[in-house]
Amino acid sequence: FMRGNLKLFELKSGRGEKLMKNILIISSSPRKKGNSQILCEQFKKGAEAKGHQVKIVRIMEQNIGFCRACDGCMRNGGTCVLKDDMAEILKMFQKADVLVLATPVYFYGISAQMKTFIDRTYPIWQHLGKKEVYYIISAGLGEDIIERSLGDMDGFVEHLEEYKIAGKIYAANVMDAGLVRNQSVFKKAYDMGYSVQNAEKLRVGE
Repeated sequence: FMRGNLKLFELKSGRGEKLMKNILIISSSPRKKGNSQILCEQFKKGAEAKGHQVKIVRIMEQNIGFCRACDGCMRNGGTCVLKDDMAEILKMFQKADVLVLATPVYFYGISAQMKTFIDRTYPIWQHLGKKEVYYIISAGLGEDIIERSLGDMDGFVEHLEEYKIAGKIYAANVMDAGLVRNQSVFKKAYDMGYSVQNAEKLRVGE
């Protein structure tokens, strides 16, 4: 140890190296130019401007089957019997420091695409890790409808080993695709992405 200092690692305020975070955005809008998708892209721009690494996964563009409830993954060490794109998404999920869950509200619930994603995390449900979480929600009706529609997503987040819901964007009353471009939430999504804080690297004590 340097100079007999037994402190292997010490976080020194103002001196630690800033580290970018790995951000995974799960976008479940069926529409390429849907309102929640647009806000995901804004969040990504803001986070990248801060230096973070950001990946958007559009569930609609992936080959992801429905969970068969066969419990095969529980018998074989956490590997799903379905051979599709979800295996790679789970790898990205486990590496992510920050998770953004984005969905439109349909029939007082999250989209079918988001529910499919959530169900297919079952192979790792006991190892979902620690995440900083953000919500991006769009709906054709008001925020009261949004609030009562997120039970499935809230339940999923509560299964993380440790989590902090760091921000939520509710784009209410946006029935037609693209309407968010003319609302304050458009800039708010960028600002929320930019607000993601860098991690501090622990340095060897001197």
